Amino acid sequence: MNTWKDSAGRAFRSMLPPESAPRRVLRATRGAARSFRDTLSAPQAEVGHEGPGLTDYAQWRAEQPALEPLPSDQQETTFVVVVETSAHPDERETSAVDATVASVEAQRTVTARIVVAVSGTPLAELLDGADEHFALFLTSGSVLDPAALEQVAKEHRVDPVRRVIAFDTDQVTSTGERVSPRFRPTWSPEIMLGVNYLGRAFAIRTSAASADDSATLDSHGIWKLLLGTELSDAVVGLIPHILLSTPAGPIRGATEADAAMVQRSLRERGEAATAQVSNGIVRVAFELETWPSVSIVIPTKHSTANLERLLPSLASTDYPSFDVTIVDNGGETEEHESWYAALDAGIPVRHVWWDEEPFNYSRVNTVTAASTDGDVLVFLNDDTEIVDPDWLREMVGMLHREGVGTVGYQHRTADGLVQHGGVMLGPGGFAANLFAGMRPDDDSLLGPVRWYRNTLAVTAACVAIRRELFDAVGGFDERFQLTGSDVVLGLDQIIRGRRNVVIPFDAVRHFESLTRGAHAPRADSFASYWRYHPWLAAGDPYSSPNLCRLTEVPRFAAADDPSPLQLAMAGLGREFASDAQKSTISEDATALMSLATISAEEVAAVVSTHASTTGHREVRTINWLLPGFDMPFFGGVNTTLRIADKLAREHGVVNRFLVNGHPNNEFYESAIVAAFPGLAGSEVGNYYGDDDGIAAVPPADVAIATFWLTAVDVAKTPGTPRKFYLIQDYEPSFYPASTLFAMTEQTYKLGLYGICNTESMHDIYAGGYGGTATYFTPAVDRGIYHPVGRRERGDDEPVTIFAYARDHFRNCWELVFAALSEIKRRHGDRVRIIAAGAKYLPPSADFIDLGLLDYRATGRLYRETDIGVTMQISRHPSYLPLELMASGVAMVAPDSDWFRWLFHPDENARTTMMTYDDVVAGIDELVQDAQKRRAIQAAGIQTIDVAHSDWDAALDHLYDYLCDPEANAIPSSAPRTVAP
Repeated sequence: MNTWKDSAGRAFRSMLPPESAPRRVLRATRGAARSFRDTLSAPQAEVGHEGPGLTDYAQWRAEQPALEPLPSDQQETTFVVVVETSAHPDERETSAVDATVASVEAQRTVTARIVVAVSGTPLAELLDGADEHFALFLTSGSVLDPAALEQVAKEHRVDPVRRVIAFDTDQVTSTGERVSPRFRPTWSPEIMLGVNYLGRAFAIRTSAASADDSATLDSHGIWKLLLGTELSDAVVGLIPHILLSTPAGPIRGATEADAAMVQRSLRERGEAATAQVSNGIVRVAFELETWPSVSIVIPTKHSTANLERLLPSLASTDYPSFDVTIVDNGGETEEHESWYAALDAGIPVRHVWWDEEPFNYSRVNTVTAASTDGDVLVFLNDDTEIVDPDWLREMVGMLHREGVGTVGYQHRTADGLVQHGGVMLGPGGFAANLFAGMRPDDDSLLGPVRWYRNTLAVTAACVAIRRELFDAVGGFDERFQLTGSDVVLGLDQIIRGRRNVVIPFDAVRHFESLTRGAHAPRADSFASYWRYHPWLAAGDPYSSPNLCRLTEVPRFAAADDPSPLQLAMAGLGREFASDAQKSTISEDATALMSLATISAEEVAAVVSTHASTTGHREVRTINWLLPGFDMPFFGGVNTTLRIADKLAREHGVVNRFLVNGHPNNEFYESAIVAAFPGLAGSEVGNYYGDDDGIAAVPPADVAIATFWLTAVDVAKTPGTPRKFYLIQDYEPSFYPASTLFAMTEQTYKLGLYGICNTESMHDIYAGGYGGTATYFTPAVDRGIYHPVGRRERGDDEPVTIFAYARDHFRNCWELVFAALSEIKRRHGDRVRIIAAGAKYLPPSADFIDLGLLDYRATGRLYRETDIGVTMQISRHPSYLPLELMASGVAMVAPDSDWFRWLFHPDENARTTMMTYDDVVAGIDELVQDAQKRRAIQAAGIQTIDVAHSDWDAALDHLYDYLCDPEANAIPSSAPRTVAP
């Protein structure tokens, strides 16, 4: 979640022509400007193995770092380990039991009670009276890694709501060789229907394991236990390390007894279904009391060969009520109409013509779907063929499981190879088809190809979705012309807490290659980047961090694999750069000195121009001068685009966005449209911050600086009668007292009209520096941030605390981390601490590290949070507290005069001094005092409802101010001493 403020040390990388004098200064300062944004070729892995990833397990294991021991004084989780044996074990089995017991006794820092029990013994009987936190059920001969229970204990300590904690496994041959590793995805309930994909590689709450009176100590009973336990991704944890080795042997296939158990377990949960064994797994057919109507949409470019194969097969469908609409963009001609008139498909088929240009596959499907009536929508390519009459019942039945978003099939080519086993994100930096090119009976590091799968998305070659879910996300995203919108349809379900399911059976075949990657329009690649970014950065949860993210066929991750994000950015012609500081404040100041300079005469010219430009002047064009930015969805850059979008929508303003540095117009144009589609068509360009570059900036009614490094440029820009400065934080405070501080502060003395984000910024600029300014009070997007769906937390549930984990000095992360660590030490299982925003947490931290999230997913996270902690040290508190308060979270925030417009101490926030003791005291009070916490939560929601719930209203006055800043400026009573 890069904020615009984080651009402060990086914005000047690409601001100058190669041979300009300032550029020579940059080179002379030992690379102080760090790097320049030239187009890159895709980064390649160093030669040391063939292609991305590894195929050799031993080589992969050699690259894995050892698991560091955890302090023994932190190990409070207790375990009972049950070792399964036969009623009359022979010498070999007895030896195997001894090996398993020895591995439990060898656990470092953790001890466990060991029970050796006969196979088939009821679990409730085995665990009667057990008071340990977790139970494990191991087969004889299985060997735990010495760190296994220690790692499970840490996962429990980090997230005390976990009911099941799973981990990875391999097998050991009779000669001691480690083989056949199995890596597990995040909690995947649909895989569990067909097979117990966790095997014995999990610890389960003892209370949950003992609650099932019919579960027994055998493979059949353990599977039943997992099916019958209330599980979700919130309560199932996964440790991506191989912590258990089992005796080498073939994969156990499902039995008819297993199928009967699955069917019975589902019915006990209220899900009517039949189950049978098919190709070694259980195949489940869900039964609905009333089958919903289905509308099937088939786009085609009048491919009669494809339609003549598909439609007769579609006629074999055994389903009570469905209709078929073909949308044809092949041209409405007499010949084509005659073909439809003569069509004898065996089922009623409606066809509509599509002649809209330019062609947009997403729009074709969305508009056509809106003209149909079915409760369920199925999108089907014309190059498919139905080979199982029950295909639609199977899809629709699965679709109506609680929490399911979309359903598709594993597709196979004409020669029987897998073409699509679900969508994964990573190969080439974009989307790809899992298991592509493999055989349906192949095994893989993620388990056999023939298993059900939960994935990030399924292909629109055959996808089913309930109409209300399709409409809720606005259908297919029309920013995608040809490819990628099906992936986003799946991602939108993930963001909303739903799952996507791939049914692995041969029911719908696909005869053409899916067009992705290099075949996609370039605009689709940019649109994909903005939607895929969180998963490209953080990983695919339905894969494994142990797997190479660059191959459809699962391979081991190699240490020198480039990241998908690197590949994506390289493919878009943009450099992948780290945020890490690479130069000193002094070096940066030297490098920037010739860029952020302005003469007294040029400042006087700004004042003179403003003095001679009087009265109301309609604003038709605006030049926005921006630094380079990475993300358009957060913070200051998002607010800039929001203002521009409102001015365009309501006042017809033509916006011109000029980014300082080397041209990368496609990237920035796609970024702007990704955040605000209404800005599509705006002019996007670049400029250089030297005299020639500034002189080349086209004239406009208004120019607006959006960052301190662009303020000087706006002041120098010719042909602009009025010049403004969008001030969103006190940027001098980003630097210690230094040349950089002085350079930044000087931008407040250029005579620019101020547009201030919050009254605090206005007091600084208009009061402290005597500028002419207005201000706006920020709001939140209530479509994302709201309390609807929050539930009252039970007294026995841990309190959830959220902190923005970005290791940046403005966030006072050292203070927040230390305070939260103390809270966790004091309260243990009574609290769970969630950190998100970046991967900065040390391995020893007892926090849940969610890494980078799609901003659309944060609202749901916040509605599951009780306390939020932000300790922003600058004079703008960021938007995070507003978003948390809007979602019903009680805030702990700094007791700062600059934040009084938002925080009212002990009313809508628990404010604290910026000291370790007081921050700990503030959080601790809200953890222990539920009544006060709920009162602050309610007051916070009211604060947002009253003053921060409508962005349009917050920005309403800005157009009038731009037209006549002198008449519409807001005076400030703040003294000049308010500025340092």
